[in-house]
Amino acid sequence: MSLSRGRDHLATPGPSIIPEKVLTAMNRSAPNIYEGEIIAITESILSDLANFAGTSGNVVLYVANGHGVWEAAIVNLFEKGDTILILSTGQFGIGWASLCKNLNMNIIVLDFGYESTIDFNQLESVLIDDFNQEIKAVLSVQTDTASSVLNDIQLIKQTIDACNHPALFLVDSIACFGCDRFEMDEWGVDVMVTACQKGLMTPPGISYCFVNEKAILQSEKKISVSPYWDWKPRINPKNFYERFFGTAPTHHIFWTEGGFRYDD
Repeated sequence: MSLSRGRDHLATPGPSIIPEKVLTAMNRSAPNIYEGEIIAITESILSDLANFAGTSGNVVLYVANGHGVWEAAIVNLFEKGDTILILSTGQFGIGWASLCKNLNMNIIVLDFGYESTIDFNQLESVLIDDFNQEIKAVLSVQTDTASSVLNDIQLIKQTIDACNHPALFLVDSIACFGCDRFEMDEWGVDVMVTACQKGLMTPPGISYCFVNEKAILQSEKKISVSPYWDWKPRINPKNFYERFFGTAPTHHIFWTEGGFRYDD
C-alpha cells in the first residue's frame, strides 16, 4: 500500500517541478489564434524575457527543446565550413560541438572536463594564434547540466575583446536561466539560447534565442536558411503566426504567462 500524498517529486536536472499556479494557468479553452488575447500575451512574454535577460535585443520563440535553439543559432549565422570554437565544461558543450560538426562546420573544441571551469590562458592562446581570424564564433555553456560547472561569461567576453578578435559570442543558458544571473548586454553576449523547462519552471516544449543587433546583421548575410529555423520572419512577422512558423503553441504560452505571474 502506498502512503504517498500529492504529486511525485522526480529529482533530475530537468524538467523542473512545476508550481501549481503554472499548471492551472493552462486549464482553459483554446483561444482564437489569429487575434486578440493570444497576441497580447505572446508579446508580453517576449518583452518580459528580454528584460529578464538584460537585453534590448530580440527574443525568438521556437516550438522546440534546447537542441532546437542550438541548431537555430548556428544555421542563422554560419555557412558550411565556417570555423567555430567551443568551450566545453561538461556534456552539453560537447553536444553543441557535435551538432555543429553534423552541420558541416569546422570545429575546435577546448574540453576542460567535468570538474573545471574554462582555462582563460588556453582560450587566449587559441584566439591570438588565429592570425587570419578564421574563427567565426566562440560557444560556451553558462552552467552545464551534466557537470554543474558555472562559467564566468563576462570574463570570456573580456578575453575575446582583449585579443581583438571579431568572433561572435554565443552562450547556452538552458540549465540555469532564471537561476543564475545573466546580463546579456552588459556582458557582451551576441546570442543566448535557453529553454522553458528548467529555471523558468514550465513544461518542456518552448525554447528561445536572444539575439543582439550584431548577430542580426550577421544573419542577414546568410545565403539560405531552412524556413522553419529562419529567425528573420519570427523577429519581424507580417502576420502573427509567423512568430511560430505556423499555429501558436497556445497552452504552452498560457503556461509561460503563468510562470511570469507566479510571484504576483
